[in-house]
Amino acid sequence: MKRLLVLAAVVSAAFAALAVAPAHSIIGGKPDGGAHPYVGAVLSPYGLCTGTKVAENYVLTAAHCMPPLSPALVVFNEDARFAMGGPGPFEPPMVVFGTFIPHPGWCPGCSGGVPGIDTRDVALIHVPNGVPGPTAALPALGFADRLAQRQVVTSVGYGVRLKPKDVTTEFGERYTVEHTVNPGNGPIGGEYLKLSAARGGVCAGDSGGPTLIGDTIVGLTAFSVNPNCAGNTYAQRIDIAPVRSFIDAVLAGARP
Repeated sequence: MKRLLVLAAVVSAAFAALAVAPAHSIIGGKPDGGAHPYVGAVLSPYGLCTGTKVAENYVLTAAHCMPPLSPALVVFNEDARFAMGGPGPFEPPMVVFGTFIPHPGWCPGCSGGVPGIDTRDVALIHVPNGVPGPTAALPALGFADRLAQRQVVTSVGYGVRLKPKDVTTEFGERYTVEHTVNPGNGPIGGEYLKLSAARGGVCAGDSGGPTLIGDTIVGLTAFSVNPNCAGNTYAQRIDIAPVRSFIDAVLAGARP
């Protein structure tokens, strides 16, 4: 299983390369154009991920992005490269700091009896000073079970734009891509949405980023089974009870 994040060492080397190459994200995507201001680039001891503001003091992301209680930095600039130390154009950095809180049931390789698939790959970043601006909406329980066949969804992220085997240096801007929800894979369907990546999709650095219908989050970018992020990718469902109960408890001020 390919973990969808860029390790810290790769991030540092990649920014040097960005001085001579434009940075983009989301394979086959397009610039966000301000459509999703609640989505930010998440920097951690592990590298680059993506997160979504869901309340004034909380950003939703993937559990595999960093260790529990790690300090996290979230950049809400659409072009996050300058704020992240890269050569992007200068603009006042929209940067917040917080603490990483993964789901207590996060377990690599433990989902649904499917070897190598993770379970409860969801986390929140607590931002004590708050984050200004709009938020994304959380779905009702079972929301994904009621989606139409081949439902079109939008994923957002700051990750690489080209296939990893070709280049892993083009990242740092908020991009979007539209793709469709495919029928689930047996036990895995209860935990993850299977998303078509035939014409474009998420990849390294997009982990934790939202898959949306309108401004409602239906999943969080989690993993790909293809090293080039092609074919299908998978998003952690957040409309299932074990995940929503964690999110609701943390947003209410509890610590699981």
